[in-house]
Amino acid sequence: MRDAKRVKGTRRTREGTAARQRPTVFDDVYRTMVQKMPELMIPLINEVFHTNYPEDIEKAQLRNEHLEIQKKLITDSILNIAGNTYHIECQSTPDGQMALRMFEYGAAIALENAHRQHPADIVPPRVRFPFAAVLYLRSAEQTPDALTVIINLPDGREIPYHVPLIKVQAFSLDEIFQKRLFLFLPFYILRYEKDCAAIEQDEVRLGKLLDEYKRMSETLNEVLSAEDHEARYGDLTRLIVRITDYILRDYRQAKKGVHTTMGGRVLELYSERLLRRGKAEGKAEGKAEGKAEATISTLRSLVKKGLISISAAAAELGVSEDAFKKMAML
Repeated sequence: MRDAKRVKGTRRTREGTAARQRPTVFDDVYRTMVQKMPELMIPLINEVFHTNYPEDIEKAQLRNEHLEIQKKLITDSILNIAGNTYHIECQSTPDGQMALRMFEYGAAIALENAHRQHPADIVPPRVRFPFAAVLYLRSAEQTPDALTVIINLPDGREIPYHVPLIKVQAFSLDEIFQKRLFLFLPFYILRYEKDCAAIEQDEVRLGKLLDEYKRMSETLNEVLSAEDHEARYGDLTRLIVRITDYILRDYRQAKKGVHTTMGGRVLELYSERLLRRGKAEGKAEGKAEGKAEATISTLRSLVKKGLISISAAAAELGVSEDAFKKMAML
Protein backbone atom coordinates (compact mmCIF):
# COMPACT_ATOMS: atom_id res chain seq x y z
CA MET A 1 0.00 0.00 0.00
CA ARG A 2 2.87 2.30 0.85
CA ASP A 3 4.48 1.60 -2.55
CA ALA A 4 1.19 2.32 -4.31
CA LYS A 5 0.91 5.63 -2.51
CA ARG A 6 4.51 6.42 -3.37
CA VAL A 7 3.90 5.67 -7.07
CA LYS A 8 0.69 7.70 -7.07
CA GLY A 9 2.45 10.58 -5.36
CA THR A 10 5.32 10.40 -7.84
CA ARG A 11 2.89 10.39 -10.75
CA ARG A 12 1.10 13.42 -9.38
CA THR A 13 4.45 15.16 -8.96
CA ARG A 14 5.41 14.39 -12.56
CA GLU A 15 2.03 15.52 -13.85
CA GLY A 16 2.22 18.69 -11.80
CA THR A 17 5.70 19.42 -13.13
CA ALA A 18 4.58 18.77 -16.71
CA ALA A 19 1.58 21.07 -16.26
CA ARG A 20 3.84 23.85 -14.99
CA GLN A 21 6.34 23.39 -17.83
CA ARG A 22 3.81 23.02 -20.65
CA PRO A 23 3.20 26.72 -21.40
CA THR A 24 6.89 27.58 -21.31
CA VAL A 25 7.53 25.75 -24.59
CA PHE A 26 5.30 28.15 -26.48
CA ASP A 27 6.42 31.17 -24.47
CA ASP A 28 10.10 30.34 -24.99
CA VAL A 29 9.71 29.91 -28.75
CA TYR A 30 7.70 33.11 -29.10
CA ARG A 31 10.13 35.16 -27.01
CA THR A 32 13.08 33.71 -28.90
CA MET A 33 11.61 34.99 -32.16
CA VAL A 34 10.74 38.37 -30.67
CA GLN A 35 14.18 38.90 -29.15
CA LYS A 36 16.43 37.30 -31.76
CA MET A 37 14.35 37.83 -34.93
CA PRO A 38 12.36 41.02 -34.25
CA GLU A 39 11.96 41.61 -37.97
CA LEU A 40 9.37 38.78 -37.93
CA MET A 41 7.13 41.05 -35.85
CA ILE A 42 6.81 43.65 -38.60
CA PRO A 43 4.50 41.68 -40.95
CA LEU A 44 2.35 40.80 -37.93
CA ILE A 45 2.09 44.46 -36.92
CA ASN A 46 1.26 45.38 -40.51
CA GLU A 47 -1.46 42.72 -40.61
CA VAL A 48 -3.10 43.70 -37.33
CA PHE A 49 -2.79 47.48 -37.38
CA HIS A 50 -2.92 48.04 -41.16
CA THR A 51 0.48 49.67 -41.31
CA ASN A 52 3.01 49.29 -44.09
CA TYR A 53 6.37 49.14 -42.36
CA PRO A 54 9.29 47.56 -44.25
CA GLU A 55 10.80 44.59 -42.41
CA ASP A 56 14.16 46.31 -42.07
CA ILE A 57 12.71 49.45 -40.45
CA GLU A 58 14.56 50.68 -37.38
CA LYS A 59 12.94 49.34 -34.24
CA ALA A 60 13.70 49.47 -30.55
CA GLN A 61 12.85 46.68 -28.13
CA LEU A 62 11.70 48.25 -24.90
CA ARG A 63 12.27 46.63 -21.54
CA ASN A 64 9.60 44.02 -20.91
CA GLU A 65 9.14 44.42 -17.17
CA HIS A 66 6.80 47.02 -15.77
CA LEU A 67 6.62 47.54 -12.02
CA GLU A 68 3.48 48.62 -10.26
CA ILE A 69 2.88 49.35 -6.59
CA GLN A 70 2.35 45.79 -5.37
CA LYS A 71 3.17 43.45 -8.21
CA LYS A 72 5.32 42.89 -11.23
CA LEU A 73 3.82 42.81 -14.71
CA ILE A 74 5.59 40.70 -17.31
CA THR A 75 4.91 41.42 -20.95
CA ASP A 76 5.97 39.38 -23.97
CA SER A 77 7.02 42.01 -26.48
CA ILE A 78 7.14 45.79 -26.66
CA LEU A 79 8.54 47.45 -29.77
CA ASN A 80 8.89 51.11 -30.61
CA ILE A 81 8.59 51.77 -34.34
CA ALA A 82 8.43 55.21 -35.94
CA GLY A 83 7.45 56.81 -32.65
CA ASN A 84 4.66 54.29 -31.95
CA THR A 85 4.67 51.66 -29.22
CA TYR A 86 3.43 48.15 -30.05
CA HIS A 87 2.69 45.52 -27.43
CA ILE A 88 1.75 41.97 -28.47
CA GLU A 89 1.15 39.16 -26.00
CA CYS A 90 1.17 35.47 -26.91
CA GLN A 91 -1.49 33.22 -25.35
CA SER A 92 -1.55 29.44 -25.78
CA THR A 93 -4.84 28.80 -23.95
CA PRO A 94 -7.98 30.88 -23.33
CA ASP A 95 -7.82 33.10 -20.28
CA GLY A 96 -10.88 34.80 -18.83
CA GLN A 97 -8.70 37.47 -17.24
CA MET A 98 -6.78 38.36 -20.40
CA ALA A 99 -8.82 41.50 -21.16
CA LEU A 100 -8.12 42.94 -17.71
CA ARG A 101 -4.45 41.95 -17.92
CA MET A 102 -4.05 43.70 -21.27
CA PHE A 103 -5.63 46.85 -19.84
CA GLU A 104 -3.28 46.57 -16.86
CA TYR A 105 -0.25 46.09 -19.10
CA GLY A 106 -1.33 48.94 -21.37
CA ALA A 107 -1.81 51.30 -18.43
CA ALA A 108 1.64 50.43 -17.04
CA ILE A 109 3.29 51.05 -20.41
CA ALA A 110 1.35 54.30 -20.91
CA LEU A 111 2.25 55.61 -17.46
CA GLU A 112 5.90 54.75 -17.91
CA ASN A 113 5.98 56.59 -21.24
CA ALA A 114 4.18 59.57 -19.72
CA HIS A 115 6.65 59.83 -16.83
CA ARG A 116 9.58 59.61 -19.21
CA GLN A 117 8.40 61.93 -21.99
CA HIS A 118 6.10 64.49 -20.38
CA PRO A 119 7.29 65.91 -17.04
CA ALA A 120 4.25 67.29 -15.22
CA ASP A 121 5.99 70.57 -14.40
CA ILE A 122 6.49 71.39 -18.09
CA VAL A 123 3.31 70.29 -19.90
CA PRO A 124 0.11 68.56 -18.81
CA PRO A 125 0.89 64.83 -18.90
CA ARG A 126 -0.65 62.86 -21.73
CA VAL A 127 -1.26 59.13 -21.21
CA ARG A 128 -1.03 57.26 -24.50
CA PHE A 129 -1.81 53.56 -24.54
CA PRO A 130 0.26 51.34 -26.85
CA PHE A 131 -1.09 49.62 -29.94
CA ALA A 132 -1.87 46.26 -28.36
CA ALA A 133 -2.96 42.83 -29.55
CA VAL A 134 -3.00 39.23 -28.33
CA LEU A 135 -1.74 36.31 -30.40
CA TYR A 136 -3.98 33.29 -29.76
CA LEU A 137 -2.21 30.04 -30.64
CA ARG A 138 -5.42 28.06 -30.06
CA SER A 139 -8.90 29.26 -30.90
CA ALA A 140 -12.44 28.00 -31.45
CA GLU A 141 -15.55 29.19 -33.27
CA GLN A 142 -16.69 31.08 -30.17
CA THR A 143 -13.35 32.86 -29.73
CA PRO A 144 -14.07 36.59 -30.13
CA ASP A 145 -12.22 38.86 -32.52
CA ALA A 146 -11.25 41.29 -29.76
CA LEU A 147 -11.01 41.67 -26.01
CA THR A 148 -12.95 44.55 -24.50
CA VAL A 149 -12.84 46.39 -21.19
CA ILE A 150 -15.42 49.10 -20.42
CA ILE A 151 -13.97 52.01 -18.45
CA ASN A 152 -16.57 53.85 -16.37
CA LEU A 153 -15.57 57.44 -15.57
CA PRO A 154 -16.92 59.37 -12.57
CA ASP A 155 -18.80 61.79 -14.85
CA GLY A 156 -20.86 58.90 -16.24
CA ARG A 157 -19.00 58.40 -19.49
CA GLU A 158 -18.12 54.89 -20.64
CA ILE A 159 -14.99 54.35 -22.74
CA PRO A 160 -14.50 50.95 -24.40
CA TYR A 161 -10.91 49.68 -24.57
CA HIS A 162 -10.53 47.15 -27.40
CA VAL A 163 -7.60 44.79 -27.99
CA PRO A 164 -7.71 42.75 -31.24
CA LEU A 165 -7.08 39.00 -31.19
CA ILE A 166 -4.94 37.31 -33.83
CA LYS A 167 -5.98 33.68 -34.27
CA VAL A 168 -3.03 31.75 -35.69
CA GLN A 169 -5.22 28.81 -36.70
CA ALA A 170 -7.37 31.07 -38.88
CA PHE A 171 -4.47 31.52 -41.34
CA SER A 172 -3.81 28.89 -43.99
CA LEU A 173 -0.26 27.97 -44.95
CA ASP A 174 -0.64 29.90 -48.21
CA GLU A 175 -1.83 33.00 -46.34
CA ILE A 176 1.07 32.75 -43.91
CA PHE A 177 3.57 32.86 -46.77
CA GLN A 178 1.62 35.42 -48.76
CA LYS A 179 1.59 37.79 -45.78
CA ARG A 180 5.07 36.74 -44.59
CA LEU A 181 3.74 35.76 -41.17
CA PHE A 182 6.66 33.38 -40.59
CA LEU A 183 6.20 33.97 -36.86
CA PHE A 184 3.19 31.60 -37.08
CA LEU A 185 5.06 28.63 -38.55
CA PRO A 186 6.37 27.06 -35.31
CA PHE A 187 2.79 26.97 -33.98
CA TYR A 188 1.23 25.56 -37.16
CA ILE A 189 1.08 22.03 -35.73
CA LEU A 190 -1.40 23.15 -33.06
CA ARG A 191 -4.25 23.03 -35.58
CA TYR A 192 -3.74 19.24 -35.73
CA GLU A 193 -3.37 18.82 -31.98
CA LYS A 194 -6.74 17.10 -31.46
CA ASP A 195 -6.22 14.78 -34.43
CA CYS A 196 -2.73 13.50 -33.57
CA ALA A 197 -3.89 10.04 -32.46
CA ALA A 198 -5.93 9.52 -35.64
CA ILE A 199 -3.11 10.83 -37.85
CA GLU A 200 -0.62 8.46 -36.20
CA GLN A 201 -2.80 5.46 -37.11
CA ASP A 202 -3.75 6.56 -40.64
CA GLU A 203 -1.05 6.44 -43.31
CA VAL A 204 -3.03 8.66 -45.66
CA ARG A 205 -3.57 11.39 -43.09
CA LEU A 206 0.03 11.10 -41.92
CA GLY A 207 1.21 11.43 -45.50
CA LYS A 208 -0.84 14.59 -45.97
CA LEU A 209 0.63 16.09 -42.80
CA LEU A 210 4.18 15.32 -43.91
CA ASP A 211 3.47 16.69 -47.38
CA GLU A 212 2.28 19.91 -45.79
CA TYR A 213 5.44 20.22 -43.72
CA LYS A 214 7.55 19.41 -46.75
CA ARG A 215 5.82 22.24 -48.63
CA MET A 216 6.36 24.52 -45.64
CA SER A 217 10.06 23.68 -45.55
CA GLU A 218 10.60 24.03 -49.30
CA THR A 219 8.69 27.31 -49.55
CA LEU A 220 10.46 28.81 -46.54
CA ASN A 221 13.80 27.71 -47.94
CA GLU A 222 13.00 29.19 -51.33
CA VAL A 223 11.84 32.53 -49.94
CA LEU A 224 14.65 33.05 -47.43
CA SER A 225 17.43 31.68 -49.64
CA ALA A 226 16.43 34.13 -52.36
CA GLU A 227 16.85 36.90 -49.78
CA ASP A 228 20.17 35.46 -48.54
CA HIS A 229 18.67 34.69 -45.12
CA GLU A 230 19.75 31.07 -44.73
CA ALA A 231 20.56 31.63 -41.06
CA ARG A 232 17.00 32.75 -40.40
CA TYR A 233 15.75 29.62 -42.15
CA GLY A 234 17.84 27.44 -39.88
CA ASP A 235 16.71 29.26 -36.74
CA LEU A 236 13.03 29.10 -37.70
CA THR A 237 13.25 25.44 -38.65
CA ARG A 238 14.72 24.53 -35.28
CA LEU A 239 11.87 26.34 -33.53
CA ILE A 240 9.32 24.56 -35.75
CA VAL A 241 10.87 21.21 -34.86
CA ARG A 242 10.90 22.11 -31.17
CA ILE A 243 7.14 22.73 -31.09
CA THR A 244 6.25 19.74 -33.28
CA ASP A 245 8.43 17.48 -31.14
CA TYR A 246 6.50 18.64 -28.10
CA ILE A 247 3.01 18.27 -29.59
CA LEU A 248 3.86 14.93 -31.23
CA ARG A 249 5.85 13.59 -28.26
CA ASP A 250 3.51 10.57 -27.88
CA TYR A 251 3.20 9.84 -31.62
CA ARG A 252 6.39 8.24 -32.85
CA GLN A 253 5.66 8.00 -36.58
CA ALA A 254 4.35 11.54 -36.93
CA LYS A 255 7.12 13.01 -34.81
CA LYS A 256 9.84 11.16 -36.71
CA GLY A 257 8.36 12.13 -40.07
CA VAL A 258 8.07 15.84 -39.34
CA HIS A 259 11.45 15.89 -37.62
CA THR A 260 13.11 14.24 -40.60
CA THR A 261 11.36 16.53 -43.08
CA MET A 262 12.31 19.74 -41.31
CA GLY A 263 15.62 18.66 -39.78
CA GLY A 264 16.82 17.23 -43.07
CA ARG A 265 16.25 20.53 -44.76
CA VAL A 266 18.46 22.29 -42.21
CA LEU A 267 21.33 19.94 -43.03
CA GLU A 268 20.76 20.38 -46.74
CA LEU A 269 20.74 24.14 -46.45
CA TYR A 270 23.94 24.01 -44.41
CA SER A 271 25.63 21.92 -47.08
CA GLU A 272 24.44 24.26 -49.82
CA ARG A 273 25.87 27.23 -47.91
CA LEU A 274 29.26 25.54 -47.53
CA LEU A 275 29.22 24.57 -51.18
CA ARG A 276 28.59 28.16 -52.24
CA ARG A 277 31.40 29.28 -49.93
CA GLY A 278 33.77 26.84 -51.62
CA LYS A 279 32.79 28.12 -55.05
CA ALA A 280 33.26 31.72 -53.90
CA GLU A 281 36.72 30.93 -52.57
CA GLY A 282 37.65 29.36 -55.87
CA LYS A 283 36.27 32.31 -57.80
CA ALA A 284 38.28 34.71 -55.64
CA GLU A 285 41.47 32.95 -56.69
CA GLY A 286 40.65 33.85 -60.26
CA LYS A 287 41.80 30.54 -61.68
CA ALA A 288 39.75 27.62 -62.95
CA GLU A 289 41.97 25.13 -61.19
CA GLY A 290 41.68 27.07 -57.94
CA LYS A 291 37.90 27.07 -58.20
CA ALA A 292 37.83 23.35 -58.88
CA GLU A 293 40.15 22.59 -55.97
CA ALA A 294 38.08 24.70 -53.53
CA THR A 295 34.86 23.08 -54.70
CA ILE A 296 36.28 19.56 -54.47
CA SER A 297 37.62 20.29 -50.99
CA THR A 298 34.21 21.51 -49.84
CA LEU A 299 32.42 18.54 -51.38
CA ARG A 300 34.88 16.14 -49.78
CA SER A 301 34.20 17.72 -46.38
CA LEU A 302 30.43 17.50 -46.85
CA VAL A 303 30.60 13.84 -47.86
CA LYS A 304 32.78 12.93 -44.88
CA LYS A 305 30.36 14.66 -42.53
CA GLY A 306 27.47 12.77 -44.08
CA LEU A 307 25.68 15.94 -45.19
CA ILE A 308 25.53 14.96 -48.86
CA SER A 309 26.03 11.70 -50.72
CA ILE A 310 28.87 10.84 -53.08
CA SER A 311 26.40 10.74 -55.98
CA ALA A 312 25.18 14.28 -55.16
CA ALA A 313 28.76 15.54 -54.94
CA ALA A 314 29.64 13.91 -58.25
CA ALA A 315 26.57 15.40 -59.89
CA GLU A 316 27.59 18.85 -58.67
CA LEU A 317 30.90 18.50 -60.50
CA GLY A 318 29.37 16.76 -63.50
CA VAL A 319 31.53 13.65 -63.18
CA SER A 320 30.96 9.99 -62.34
CA GLU A 321 31.02 8.74 -58.75
CA ASP A 322 34.30 6.88 -59.39
CA ALA A 323 35.86 9.99 -60.88
CA PHE A 324 34.80 12.05 -57.89
CA LYS A 325 36.23 9.48 -55.46
CA LYS A 326 39.59 9.72 -57.22
CA MET A 327 39.50 13.53 -57.35
CA ALA A 328 38.53 13.77 -53.67
CA MET A 329 40.86 10.92 -52.68
CA LEU A 330 38.03 9.01 -50.97
